[in-house]
Amino acid sequence: MAWQGMEPEPVVCEAPSVRLGELPGFESEAVPPSEAELHVLPDDTIIDKRVYRSQDGSWYSVSLVIGGCSKSSIHRPELCLPSQGFQMTEPRTCDVSGVDWRMLTLARRDAPSLAFAYTFFNQDGFRTSSHVARIFRDVWDRGIMGRIDRWAMVTVNGYPADSRLTTSFLSRLWKEALR
Repeated sequence: MAWQGMEPEPVVCEAPSVRLGELPGFESEAVPPSEAELHVLPDDTIIDKRVYRSQDGSWYSVSLVIGGCSKSSIHRPELCLPSQGFQMTEPRTCDVSGVDWRMLTLARRDAPSLAFAYTFFNQDGFRTSSHVARIFRDVWDRGIMGRIDRWAMVTVNGYPADSRLTTSFLSRLWKEALR
């Protein structure tokens, strides 16, 4: 008990200085956070969203969420996608230009399938598509190192659900639009 009373306050790390930008060959527009995101997520959560549209008719909705001190800013997308009416199929992990992405195909009744991908990274550049690896790293940093990492999660919804097109978009997004 005495040791717990002497435990120092954790250090809160700076948020990754990354935002979504323009992507050559795509028209894009910023999208405001939804009312639910603004009311449910903690106040120190940073939300940046854009929709990218290509001349070939494909589009990608990208969300960048940077968590704050609370662990509730970021969660595994598989927890909320079913409640939004999606059936998830074809789960896989893909290395795209040196970045691991967790990829799924999302389906709804009477709607075309969507591509879905996500990845996590923190202010130190630790990157993973594994929610479990992110949690273990966070537990280590909070419990042993006494610091609170600022995790970022990038999610991408895309149409059409074509792995080749999605992989190409993810590569370009990481290299050219995440700044």
